[in-house]
Parts: sequence; structure tokens; C-alpha cells
Amino acid sequence: MIKHFNEDFEETYYEGSCDNGLRVVIWHKKDYHTSSCLLGVPYGSLDLNQQDDKGNIIRMPSGIAHFLEHKLFESDHSDVMEEFSKLGCNVNAFTSYEETCYYFDTSAQNIDKPLELLLDFVQSLNITDASVEKEKGIIDQELQMYLQMPDSRVVFETFKALYHKHPLRNDIGGSHDSVYATNRKQLEDCYHMNYHPQNMYLIIATPLDPKHLFNVINENQKRKQFGKFISLKRYIEKEEENVFKTNAHVQMDIEIPRVALGIKLKINDDDINKLIKDEWILRMMLEAHFSSMNKDFQKWIDEKKISPLFYYDNENAKDHSLMIFVDETKDAEGFVKFINQQLLFLKENNINKKSLDQLKNRYYGSVMRTFNKVENITIQHFRNMKNGLTIFALLKIIESISVEDCYNLYHNLNIDNQSLVIIDKNSEN
Repeated sequence: MIKHFNEDFEETYYEGSCDNGLRVVIWHKKDYHTSSCLLGVPYGSLDLNQQDDKGNIIRMPSGIAHFLEHKLFESDHSDVMEEFSKLGCNVNAFTSYEETCYYFDTSAQNIDKPLELLLDFVQSLNITDASVEKEKGIIDQELQMYLQMPDSRVVFETFKALYHKHPLRNDIGGSHDSVYATNRKQLEDCYHMNYHPQNMYLIIATPLDPKHLFNVINENQKRKQFGKFISLKRYIEKEEENVFKTNAHVQMDIEIPRVALGIKLKINDDDINKLIKDEWILRMMLEAHFSSMNKDFQKWIDEKKISPLFYYDNENAKDHSLMIFVDETKDAEGFVKFINQQLLFLKENNINKKSLDQLKNRYYGSVMRTFNKVENITIQHFRNMKNGLTIFALLKIIESISVEDCYNLYHNLNIDNQSLVIIDKNSEN
């Protein structure tokens, strides 16, 4: 393994690969008492359509990455959670838009057995038609629960209104129809195409000996056979620049309407470093203006321009970019007018250097606090690593942002592609 030592933060991690291509990173936290291990796959809900190096497109039902996580974690042959519990470990898994992760943490002084268990259960899929059919009802119940939650529903409906074809308009878990359309063969095909060691990352943060752990991992991988690795990339159909719907209404049994204003942004660059930098720029500009950092923020609440439940978010990726503003209000028209006034105000006034420096220090500190918790190290390193970055490279990106960068990005931003989503009792479908 190659040793990396960062002098500025006095952090050490080791990096290497097994013969089968599994990439391994071990952060050595010698003064800690807890270990965290994460086995991650850059395969999430946005990857339902994929293209191989010959140009062939493989299409799957939406939510299949999440379904696959369920079937791996809920093994047909053993109770994975019980096995980890017997070893003194907390274990869990999650699927997001971009990834699927399986992880455990423990204070045990020897993690050889749980580490091998993590590798073994994720690198083996044994399912039956009957177990797949049984799981459909469980996943569908989970989806219906989220659809009855207005705060998550309003965001989901906004994505559907913004995009014509992009898979972001699908729930991470899919839909009732897509779940029941998924079959065992599709799950097995997705598994073998995406869960190959060459497409997996094992990240560990631990006080234990990195060389010993790497040997344990290497020996574990030598005992296994895997098929040929097929290089795949996410396939996104050409998306129109305009929004799918300018207005959408959903009826739910709630007292106060939930309102969301979504803004579909144009993707300006396919360079990952530039995309990440632009995302942080926009995040800082929004926080400087739409939070208590702004001296007028409390006045907006007092004057009922926004409520204390107001929040916003932004995302900038290779195949989608957006901003969203959400609140609880009976005056949707007034909310939209207010947000647009403030967005135009930002175009004229930009962020000042004092606020930018304050936010850079805040986010810099937030990223640095990653080093304090082993479970945070593993997930953050995985997310940066699959983008070809390290945590230290991310810190440099944040540090490099200038007032001029903010002006150049935001001043040229087109904020006209908007969708308004309202959830209330009296909406018309």
C-alpha cells in the first residue's frame, strides 16, 4: 500500500488495490478506539440506464439500485444484522442518487471477522423468485410512507416538474409500478454488472494496523472468483433546457400548504473540479443571503415573507443542476415573487468579502471536522474518491473561491427556468 501523509492536518492514510481491482483506503487513526468500514459502489438511482463501451444501452426499472441493496442486506440465507451484532458491530446500508453503501462501526480491538463478513455478504448475491416477490411489498410500503410525508413529497414533485426525462424525476426507491415490474434476473444482471471489485471501494478508518488489515482483505479477495468486468457509464437521454411543468399541484390532507420553487440551471462545464467549485460558490451565495447571516432575514420572518420552516438547497452535477426553495405558506404567489426579487438582488449586489471569508472558514471547519469521526471519514473519502478527489483537494477548492468567482458564476446564471409546486388540501390534480 502507498502511504499518504498530510503535514497540514497530520493525517495518514494508506491506499492500494487488490489483484481483482478492489480499491482499498485505510485511514490510520492511531489514537481512536473505534473503527468504521464502508464498502461502496458508485451505482445509485440515477444509474437505471447504462451504456457499455460498445454503445449498447441497458435499461432497468427505476429504483432497482435500492431494490438490490434490500436483497443484499436482507440475505435469503442468514440474518446479516444478527451476525454483525454477535461480533459487536453496528451495521447498515443506504442507496442515494449516486451510490450504494454498506458499512459497520465497532469498538472491537480485532475487526478481521466483521471486515470479512462485510466483504462476503456484499460480494455474494443468492436470491429466489419468491424472496424477490416478498420484498416488493416491503419496498412499496416504504415508498408509500414517504409519499405521505409532505416535506419529502414537495421536493420529489419539484424534481418531476423540473425534468422531462432525467432519472432525478424518479424516487430513489422507484414507484409502485417499477418495483412490481422488477424481476430476479434484472437484479442479478445489475449486480454482476455493477458490483464487480473493479467498481467497488473499501474505505476504513481505524486505530488498527493498516498492513494487517490489507492482508486480511487481500486474502479474502484471492479466495473469490468474479466474472469479466464490463465498463459502464450512466446514460442520460437528452434533456430539454426548459422545465417539464411550470406549475404542479398535489392534494394531501395537510393544514398549511407546502410550496416549492424549483429552478433548473444550465450545466456549464463537465470538469468535475469546476462543477464542485461552482456548487460550493452557489451554496455560499445562497447561505449569505437566505440565512441569519443576512441582517434582513429575521425581518423577512417577522413580516411573514417566509416562515421559520423556510429552507433552500442546490446541486451541481455532470448531468443536472438546480436550486430549490421550500416553505410552508398559504401565499404561494407572494412566496415566488419574494424569492425572485431576492435572486435578482443577488445579481446586482454579489456577496461581500467579509461574508465569503466567514463562510469559507465555516465550511473549511466543517470539512475538517470530518477527521473527528471515523464514520464521517469513510463516507466522505468514498464520495470524493469516486470523483477523483481527496478531502484535502476539496479543502483547496473551498479555499480558492474568490468574490470575483462568485460574481462571474452568479451574474451569468439563468434563473428563468422555474417550476412552482403546491401541496395542499384544495389543489387540483
